[in-house]
Amino acid sequence: MMATFAELTATVGRMEARLGQSENREVQTLLAHYRQLLPRFNQDLADPRDAALAASAALMLIQSVAQAKK
Repeated sequence: MMATFAELTATVGRMEARLGQSENREVQTLLAHYRQLLPRFNQDLADPRDAALAASAALMLIQSVAQAKK
């Protein structure tokens, strides 16, 4: 079953909040780069769902770094 746009945006919001609480400096640096890329996702990807998927993929990468640093 494919996630709805609402589910994707909720997941992205939860991931942003959780990673935003990380005290890891590398994670915070990656989040800053992620925030700079968000407008680009929205500009380059015509479908908002695709932009949300791109954001979630970037956040998954940052989450992977956060988990590796534990």
